[in-house]
Amino acid sequence: MSQSQERHLFIPGPATAEPEVLEALAEPIRPHYGPDFVALYNDCRARFKQVLRTDNDLFLIVGPGTAALDAAFVSALPDGSRALVPANGLFGARVADMLRANRCDVEEMQFDLGQPIDSDQVAERLREGKFDVVAWVHHETSTGVLNPVEPICRVARETGTLTIIDTISSLAGTELAVDDWGIDLCVSVANKGLAAPPGLAAISVSERAWEAIDRNPQTRGWYLDLRTWRRYDGDWADWHPYPTTVPTGILAAVDTSLRMILAEGLDRRIVRTRDAASRVREGLRQLGFGMFVDDDFASPITTAVHPHPDFPVGEMIVALREQHGIYISGGLGDLAGEIFRIGHMGRAIEKEETDLLLETIAGLLARRQAQKESAGVEGASV
Repeated sequence: MSQSQERHLFIPGPATAEPEVLEALAEPIRPHYGPDFVALYNDCRARFKQVLRTDNDLFLIVGPGTAALDAAFVSALPDGSRALVPANGLFGARVADMLRANRCDVEEMQFDLGQPIDSDQVAERLREGKFDVVAWVHHETSTGVLNPVEPICRVARETGTLTIIDTISSLAGTELAVDDWGIDLCVSVANKGLAAPPGLAAISVSERAWEAIDRNPQTRGWYLDLRTWRRYDGDWADWHPYPTTVPTGILAAVDTSLRMILAEGLDRRIVRTRDAASRVREGLRQLGFGMFVDDDFASPITTAVHPHPDFPVGEMIVALREQHGIYISGGLGDLAGEIFRIGHMGRAIEKEETDLLLETIAGLLARRQAQKESAGVEGASV
């Protein structure tokens, strides 16, 4: 790909931002404290709450979504806490690894790749055992599966189990209702469905989560302890309601993206995301590709696809990127070389972008098939 060629990001994040978002990112650097910036910070927090559909406390943590997940584990879970982790992909398994790193006693419930977590089985295990926390991924980005949340949260409430949910790649792309579903600690980011620059994560904290945090006699750090964030949010509210420097340009860009989504209407954005995924899935089927995940539980945010018999995954990814500036992702872990993944977020949900993707893949496939037929004819004539 040449330096001047436009990038078309169809990866599962980060996403291509709108020009208005990039303009906000390019504003002159401002102080990260004082009444003007604190007003912007609080506005951004309020809009994040709207998108998460929560009235819970919310903090904007500088770093990736993984930092906010660590904050949840560090803050709420003493050493030896019993954790149940339903997992059906790489990122679910990572949640289990992170809990072990936080010295928790982890029990994983493994579900097949490409299949959703079975909420009935999880509910049964929660009722059988005595767990301090159940933690899982809403959208398993490695496979494009959307996992259930509300039914598991309901049983967790019954059993007195804290819920920690990774909504890093589901926010603003599918239905998510933190308060109505009863999520205790919900983690997300700005650079996927919100189509803003990487660098800012969000975590919402329910009253039940605060009770668990305040019971925790331990700390494994300072920056990622939510008690630190709460203290600054209270004691320094009008001047510096966060414990460290905040990236002012990134926050301004995130706030711009949030304003644009809320002006469009969150429900409308979710519908457009779903429509884009449907267009891509149907278009690829017509070209002879098979879907890795059944439509009934496929995520509208990431589509996982089996390779075409005439086009190995690696070669297609390189051809799209180098010849056309179109970026898609391969499979991860055991699925490397077995699938490719297409993200539906940011500019990638626009019809002209999905048309470009499908037309380009069709053209590459047609040329490849023509070359194969030509080679066959030449071979037969020798």
